[in-house]
Amino acid sequence: MKGQVKLEDFQALIFKVGEEEYGIHIKQVVSIERMQTITPYPNRPPHVLGVTTIREVVTPIVDVRTALTGESLKPTDNMRIIVVQTSDNAIGLVVDAATDVLDISQDTIQQSNLIEEKDVAYLLGISKQSDRLLILLDIEELLKDTTNLDELKEIKNEL
Repeated sequence: MKGQVKLEDFQALIFKVGEEEYGIHIKQVVSIERMQTITPYPNRPPHVLGVTTIREVVTPIVDVRTALTGESLKPTDNMRIIVVQTSDNAIGLVVDAATDVLDISQDTIQQSNLIEEKDVAYLLGISKQSDRLLILLDIEELLKDTTNLDELKEIKNEL
């Protein structure tokens, strides 16, 4: 088990970043929102876009494309903000599209040699779903690896 996510049968929210499909445990998801105005703040990492108010709560917003691939955000009409709950914070993740919720059976999940590498501790495995390959992520581990969660918490508390 990595972070709070167990590798057993579970429901996953599937989202796209570029042409790749990713899945996160549905229990980590608070809501899926349409894109809205994001207020940048100084001295933030490139993949942290800023903050916005979602349901009257100031929420830090992270560009998942930049965090995963290093590529810049490419705005589209399908873009969504997936609000996830980490152990301390609600954080918004900008993705190209949120597509569906799928039941992921543990026997469809394959481990990768990459999972043992520290640089990709957030990779839970890859699930083969008929004609699709889904990259399963522990979103809290991804945010720990790519974002200073304490900094996001402090910024939120200061606003």
